[in-house]
Amino acid sequence: MAKRARAKPRGGKGREVEQEAARVTQRYRLLIDAGVSIFSEHAVSAVLQRVVDAARQVVGARYAAIGVLAEDGKQLSQFVTSGMTPAQRERIGDLPTGHGLLGLVIRDAKPIRTADINRHAARSGFPQFHPPMKSFLGVPVTARGRAFGNLYLTEKIDAAEFDAEDEEVAIFLATLTGAAIDNAMLHEASLKLLGQIQGMQRQRDLFFAMMNHELRNALTGVYGWAERLVHRKGDASAADQAALEVYEGAERTITLLNNFLDLTRLDAGKVRPVLREVDIRAEVGRAFTTVRPAAEAKNLTLEERLAAGVASLRTDPVRLEQILVNLLNNAIRHSPEGQSITLQVEAERAMVVFRVVDHGPGVPLDVQGRIFEPFERFDPHSGLGTGLGLPVSRRLAELLGGGLGLDSQPGQGATFTLRLPLAPRA
Repeated sequence: MAKRARAKPRGGKGREVEQEAARVTQRYRLLIDAGVSIFSEHAVSAVLQRVVDAARQVVGARYAAIGVLAEDGKQLSQFVTSGMTPAQRERIGDLPTGHGLLGLVIRDAKPIRTADINRHAARSGFPQFHPPMKSFLGVPVTARGRAFGNLYLTEKIDAAEFDAEDEEVAIFLATLTGAAIDNAMLHEASLKLLGQIQGMQRQRDLFFAMMNHELRNALTGVYGWAERLVHRKGDASAADQAALEVYEGAERTITLLNNFLDLTRLDAGKVRPVLREVDIRAEVGRAFTTVRPAAEAKNLTLEERLAAGVASLRTDPVRLEQILVNLLNNAIRHSPEGQSITLQVEAERAMVVFRVVDHGPGVPLDVQGRIFEPFERFDPHSGLGTGLGLPVSRRLAELLGGGLGLDSQPGQGATFTLRLPLAPRA
C-alpha cells in the first residue's frame, strides 16, 4: 500500500485566511441567529430590545441603543439600551434631546461613523452621565415607509473604531429591524382589532339579551293582568288595578321599543333634527305635563326655575321634549317619596343650560362612567327603567349640537345637565 504523503505545514498567511474565514462565518451565524431572534418577537418593545442586544453582540460593541422618533420626527420618544446596568441607565436620566451627533443621524437619515466622538464637529447631544464613549456608529431605521428611529453603537471592542463591515452589518440589522417592527405593529394592530370585534360581539349579545329580558318582563305583566280582566277574577277594585297595570305595562313596552328604535337610528346616522324657534317656558310646561302623573303617584313636587332673559332657542322641539321627559322620568324613578325635583334653565354664553336636580341616592362612582351606555342602571337589581333613556338622551343632545353630563355624589342626589346652543350650526 502506498504511503500517504505528509501534509506541508501552512504558512502564516494560510492561517490568517482560515482565521478570517472562521471570523466571517461566525459573524454571519450570529446574524442569522439574531434575525431569527428578532422575528420571534411580536411586541414592538421586545423587538427593540432584541435588536440592540443582537447588534451589540454581532458588531462587537460595548454599548448599543435604539432611539425611537417622536411624531414630529425631530426628537426621541424612546431610548432602548444594551450593555448598561439598570443603575447606569437610571443615572443617565432623561432621553437624549436629539441634538448633536444623534440629531445628525436623525436629520440626515444616513450612516455616520467616527473614531472619536469627542473630536466630531457634532459631538454634543449625549446624556451627561452616559458611560465614557469614543468610537461611534449610527444608522437609520425605517418602518412602514417612514423613519422610525436610529440604531447606535459605541465603543468598538478590540479595535479603535468601527469599520466598513461593521457599518454594513449595522445597516443589515436596521433593515431587519424595520421589517420586524412592521410585523410587530401589524400583530399588535390585529390583536387590538380582534379585541374590539370580540368586545362588540359581547356588547351585541348583551344588548339583545337585555332587550329580550326587558320585553319579556313588560309583556309578562301585561299578559298576567290582562288574563285577570278577561276572566273577571277578583272584585271590581282588582279589575281597576288590572286595567292600570295593563296600561302601565303597555306604556313601558312602547317606551322601550321607541328608545330602542331611536338608539338604532341614531347610531346609524338616520335621525335628522327639524329646527325651529322654541319657546322654552312652553316646552318645560309640556314636559312637566307628561311626567306629572308619575310624580304625583310618589307625592313628588316638580319645580321650575327659569332665569330671566332665557326665552327661546332654535332647536328640534320634539327631541328637546323627549330629552327633558327622559331626564325627569329618571329623576322621578330614583327620588324618595315626598321629595322635590327641580328643572333649572339659564343662559351660559351662547348656550341654554337645562339642569334636572333630584334628591335621590345619587349615582355610584363606579357606575358614573357607564351611565350613558345602553341598559346601564343606577341599581341593576332595582327593576327601575330600561337603561335606554339616558343613552338616547345623550345622543340626541349631541345631534342637536350640545351635550349631556352628570354631576353626582353618592347619597346627595344627582344633577343631569343638558347644554344646547342658542342657534346650532346649519
